[in-house]
Amino acid sequence: MYTEYFKNTYMVDILEYLRIVTITEGITTKPDVENQIYPKLTNATEVCPEKQKEDTYCKDADSISSNSTKDSETSYNTTIGNSIEDIEGTIIINKENIDNDPFLVTWHGPEDPEDPLNFDALKKFLIVTQIMMITFVTYMASAIITPGQEEIQKEFSVGHVTATLNLSIYVLAYGIGQAIFSPLSEVAKIGRQWIYTYTFFFFTIFQIGCATVHSFGGLVVLRFITGVLSGPALAIGGASIADIIEGRKLTAYIAMWAIGAVLAPVMAPIVGAAMVIAEDWRWIFWLLTFICAAFLLVFVLFFPETSGNAILSRRASRIRRQTGDDRYYTLQEQKDSSIKLSEFLIMTFYRPFEMIIKEPIILAFDVYISVIYGALYLFFESIPIVFVGIYHFTLMESSVAFLGFLVGCAIAYPILIIFLNKVIYPAHDNGTFVPEKFLLLAMSVAWCLPLSQFLFGWAASVHWIIPVIAEVFFIIAVWNLFQVTFSYLAFSFPNHVASVFAGNGVMRSTFACAFPLFGQAMFNNLAIDGYPVGWGSTIVGFVTIGLSLIPFILYKYGASLRAKSKFHN
Repeated sequence: MYTEYFKNTYMVDILEYLRIVTITEGITTKPDVENQIYPKLTNATEVCPEKQKEDTYCKDADSISSNSTKDSETSYNTTIGNSIEDIEGTIIINKENIDNDPFLVTWHGPEDPEDPLNFDALKKFLIVTQIMMITFVTYMASAIITPGQEEIQKEFSVGHVTATLNLSIYVLAYGIGQAIFSPLSEVAKIGRQWIYTYTFFFFTIFQIGCATVHSFGGLVVLRFITGVLSGPALAIGGASIADIIEGRKLTAYIAMWAIGAVLAPVMAPIVGAAMVIAEDWRWIFWLLTFICAAFLLVFVLFFPETSGNAILSRRASRIRRQTGDDRYYTLQEQKDSSIKLSEFLIMTFYRPFEMIIKEPIILAFDVYISVIYGALYLFFESIPIVFVGIYHFTLMESSVAFLGFLVGCAIAYPILIIFLNKVIYPAHDNGTFVPEKFLLLAMSVAWCLPLSQFLFGWAASVHWIIPVIAEVFFIIAVWNLFQVTFSYLAFSFPNHVASVFAGNGVMRSTFACAFPLFGQAMFNNLAIDGYPVGWGSTIVGFVTIGLSLIPFILYKYGASLRAKSKFHN
């Protein structure tokens, strides 16, 4: 039956709210605390020596199981099959009190079918597919407007830099959206599904506004709003996948999802160009509206809640409703109720930047990732200059030139899988793993980044395939550096993963926002005959050479820096 199989989807939530359907919950006589999502007490749980007489469970935050709640991009740390919670200190639970508490709502044993890790294969496939769909369309929306930029300039009588704000402001906004929605998704009474659904609904509605707006200022404001609303896809997409898939199988799923997130912006100009040629720039947003509306319908009908804490909270809510007894609760609900607003705001807006300032490892990798992410968005300025200016490609042909990035991803993915199977997994198995192992891959592919810049800048006049090959080298480096960076930072600061990734997301989006704004001016001012982006790409290439030293330095000194950090443990 639909309401049973797709329980906790938005449609079933609505049907429950309207009292059209009633879902009853069984009440366990003894709480299954050892299989509670938060905190997850496994066989590795140790009894605190000083608390043995009181039969109190003690679990260090570093050993929290992968079934714990996850933050926005905690998924990256699962590329080697482990997940780390953003929890501080030691969790102490009085086992005797919990075992005797008939009002604690938890799982009905380890095989509870509502535990996300126990979903069947079909449901997991549907969930992952829908996450990839929503991620792709929201991040495709960032650059899909670039082919229509000239028409926008003419219609609103604005210059190139001003018109570029439509791209830049969106990218900046989704960095802000990540920081806002990531912590909200961990609140038990909110969860992930509601955040996805409501933000994507308004994201779809505001596309209509973009398609019908009659002032440039209004268009920029709408692009900022839609950018913020696109944040949850990247903020909690990986966490949703990690909710339902555990162990080493998670690697392939996370990597494929990450490919979609990287490819979406660079594939967008192809779709945008087709709309501009067929109609005009406004039809870019009408197309987005139609695509989003179709995806939203599928999402409302078939996407269930994946956060274990939120599922348990809904179970507790149903039990309270059917019994009339408000004493039923979950551990995460209890934890959420004890958090003050000031603590939440500090965790969300202050700590990420405090860690960037105080931790050289975080600062170094944040700058590295931000520069290469900015360089990715710089291609939206340089590719039209090269392929239209030198090779005289049409709008559609120059957009197809972005397909080099697709080929690069097809090569980058197996490189990561081979590295994990040959280096990381064996290190885990024989007990020699340290976070610095990840940096071996970063050191191996770092050379591709400056090579791509020099190749794109100085070989462009030879044949149009050379810049496309440069794109391949670029994405091989960028995609693997992203995977390595997030994995390394997650294992280096396991108790502050959410803060680390939030800070990285904001800084990364800021750089990506800025680079397109100065890109054309840089290329034009440094251009020479036959090489319009030669010196501009060279500057970026030399910067990436300097930044490529970071993994080499941290491979040698990273362990000692982590040992001195107050945030490491």
